Amino acid sequence: MKKRRSKSWAMAYCGMAAALCVALMLLGTIIPIAMFIAPAVASFLIATVCMECGITMAWTAYAAVSLLGLLFVPDKEIALIFTVLLGYYPLVKPKFDRIRPRALQLVCKLLLCNGAVLAMYGLLLVLVPAGSISQELRTTALAMTLLTLGMGNVAFALYDRALCNLLLLYKLKWQPKLHKMLGMH
Repeated sequence: MKKRRSKSWAMAYCGMAAALCVALMLLGTIIPIAMFIAPAVASFLIATVCMECGITMAWTAYAAVSLLGLLFVPDKEIALIFTVLLGYYPLVKPKFDRIRPRALQLVCKLLLCNGAVLAMYGLLLVLVPAGSISQELRTTALAMTLLTLGMGNVAFALYDRALCNLLLLYKLKWQPKLHKMLGMH
């Protein structure tokens, strides 16, 4: 395949993946259970852009999807989850995967996750203050927040593992089929 055709194919793939990411996040606003699933699947698409087109195109796709998501997705929480954590995570994941021992690797990944989530919700609380809350409600809210954060850590660890498995499946099964279909032997 000629280099020129390869560049145009990469641009087209990047654009199609970015458009599909935004469409998925829009779908996440319609289907309540897809609130966290849509940004996670969109991040997988960003990872495929990295595999097919390189890291620079993947970062470009991430930036485009983040901007378009923040502008056009009605549920800003979905767009923010993609922007502050899940969208770029597949691009930085290889660096985390090189950390040894594995326990330290997991701690570093969870620190990234918790830092991003706390920064996102902290920013939301600054921009949209909740007003005065009684001390009882604050204590209950703190307990529920910690419980939710704990469940989020478990979900993120599962997401990390699922991303590994999906990328392996993509590399072994879907990528060869895609390349064969497009005549890119």
